[in-house]
Amino acid sequence: MSKHKHEQGQSSNEMKPENEQTQNQESQPLVPEVEVQPGAEEQQGNHPGAVNTPEAQLAAAKAEIELLKTQFAELNDKYLRTLAEQVNFRKRVVKEKEEFQQYAVSTLLNDLIPVLDDFDRSLEAVAQHQNDASKVVDGIRLIQKRLYDTLSNKYGLSRYESNGGVFDPRLHEAMFSDQGDVPEPTVTQEFMPGYKLHDRVVRTAKVKVTMPANQNGAASQSTETPADEQNASSDESASEDNAS
Repeated sequence: MSKHKHEQGQSSNEMKPENEQTQNQESQPLVPEVEVQPGAEEQQGNHPGAVNTPEAQLAAAKAEIELLKTQFAELNDKYLRTLAEQVNFRKRVVKEKEEFQQYAVSTLLNDLIPVLDDFDRSLEAVAQHQNDASKVVDGIRLIQKRLYDTLSNKYGLSRYESNGGVFDPRLHEAMFSDQGDVPEPTVTQEFMPGYKLHDRVVRTAKVKVTMPANQNGAASQSTETPADEQNASSDESASEDNAS
């Protein structure tokens, strides 16, 4: 009987390590098994791209530095070429702009040269007919008409009338002013005509403006007052009011 118990105890002791080994395998994470082929380590060590020694690493670094130097030189050359092209382009644009400004009026001058020829012929006619003023006047009028027709038909210059119209500061420049029986500021005299280039005013007309009389029905003043003097007097009165 003791012999039977001894065999049972021995079998139980043999089962304990197996149970413990099974529990340890269950507690550990599963790791895929990789089959290692013989000679793999030797092949990895003998790979051409592998760097194993400091000398090989230094040689690889030097080769990389030389490559970077070559790329830097190429990029620097491209940059300098682009910069030079930009500088040359700017110089060419400035030169073309200067030439355009110098010769932009060449067409206009070609159209005005015949007018100068007309003046020369008129002066010769005046020298030959000093006692006949009517021919001189007719010649001047012809030159004026030819010049105006050239500027008007070819370049869009036009003259606008101001006398008798309502004063417009965009079209008129008041040189003198007075008061009269008018419902609103009116141009009563034109000293110099105004001109437009297409729809843009290139010179305002120099005019005299008549202002409406005061509301008390006082007689209109006939004395002409320059516009600059009127502005100065109004500024003086405003300064006196501010001082008071």
